[in-house]
Amino acid sequence: MNQQRKVFHSRRYDIEGRYAALLDAGEMLLCQSYDYAKPQEIAKSAGVSVGLFYRHFRNKQELLTAIMVKHLNLLHKQIMQQLQPKQEPVIALETVINLTLNYFQKHQGLIKLFFMQIGYGNTAATEQLQAARKNYRIILESIIVRGIAENVFVALDIEIAINSIVGTINWTLYDLLIVNHRDIESKQLTERLLTHILRGLGFKTTHKHIQ
Repeated sequence: MNQQRKVFHSRRYDIEGRYAALLDAGEMLLCQSYDYAKPQEIAKSAGVSVGLFYRHFRNKQELLTAIMVKHLNLLHKQIMQQLQPKQEPVIALETVINLTLNYFQKHQGLIKLFFMQIGYGNTAATEQLQAARKNYRIILESIIVRGIAENVFVALDIEIAINSIVGTINWTLYDLLIVNHRDIESKQLTERLLTHILRGLGFKTTHKHIQ
């Protein structure tokens, strides 16, 4: 029985390892050139058969979706580890912005892929991506709701406020990293974005709470 369990875990680890290799190879090649990154080349770079590629993904759009979900989940995990219970809303928002900027500074190639309008594969893949994106929005919603309850922010349309925050961060990253090929000065840019975002939330004395 123990031997059977060892064989099972070995096979499971191998499957997970080869899947992870596909994600890593796919990310590297897709970031270099989406058009020229073919499933055959991705599989070859991952050290697996192209058949295994198609066992997991119908096309490279679905692979790209899996890569995006992976990174969004990693970012969300980092944010949740840093946020403190009952943390002041402004400081919590600053933490989210700063961690987001730092993450994509380290993974610059992902920004262009995130903005590509190529579709995301089948329904299941699309739902996974939507769920990953929703997690980020839930974090922002909790901060805004607490800020309104504590009279730190004015009462406003929370969904529109979240859209504005996400759009501001995304387009700032795209403009700096992709359009202008500039590195991010995380601390300075966080303060600039926070000042702008807080103004939209109706917070007046922005710099008082920024550390």
